[in-house]
Amino acid sequence: AVKRFDLVNNGDRIAVACSGGKDSLLLISVFKQLQQREDLNFDFQVIHLDQRQPGFDRSTFDRSLERLGVHCEVIERDTWSVVEQKLKPGQIPCSICGRMRRGILNKWCAENNFNKLALGHHLDDAMETFFLNLLFGRRLDPLKAITPASISTTLTIRPLIFVDERKIRSWLIRSNLDAVACPVCDTFPRAKRRDIKGIIQQFTELNPEIYSSMEQAIYGPSSPWTKV
Repeated sequence: AVKRFDLVNNGDRIAVACSGGKDSLLLISVFKQLQQREDLNFDFQVIHLDQRQPGFDRSTFDRSLERLGVHCEVIERDTWSVVEQKLKPGQIPCSICGRMRRGILNKWCAENNFNKLALGHHLDDAMETFFLNLLFGRRLDPLKAITPASISTTLTIRPLIFVDERKIRSWLIRSNLDAVACPVCDTFPRAKRRDIKGIIQQFTELNPEIYSSMEQAIYGPSSPWTKV
């Protein structure tokens, strides 16, 4: 994906967002390996947004980053109290929380001269987003590998966009790392994204190659969504 979409260039200053989950831990490992390439000359900084969410496992988070051998810049913003005030009965907080998080991270990148923000979205996320937008948003709008921010010049990049979630789970076990689950999202028994994930698993019974098929359909050479 880095080569295909030209995600990393010489001279880039990249903020690598880390929630502590398996995806962001792999993302950090990827950037450590990319930095060893002789044809790429860039800087990256791991950042974490502390949203004051109740129940966040800080000790496991710190231990995993220590094993990866990286310094993490912690940005402290109490967004959780704002999310609580905005939530309607039965509403899942993910969309509100996500919008606030992206705004804060983009603003921090602009203020600290980071021209790119790397997120750990993977192929499953892309497939789920595609179907969510199709079924509930009435539009064809998948995740892009690179997107501009609406409030700054920072570009969001997604280097894991071709990696399916099963491989990330396997990598986590082999790497002897412990991921931190979101203490809020995972407490909600029903969510549209979780339902879509189940539907995609059903699709694998019809077509075992559903992942490669969807990847080609969304991000193939003739796809209108391969550019910024």
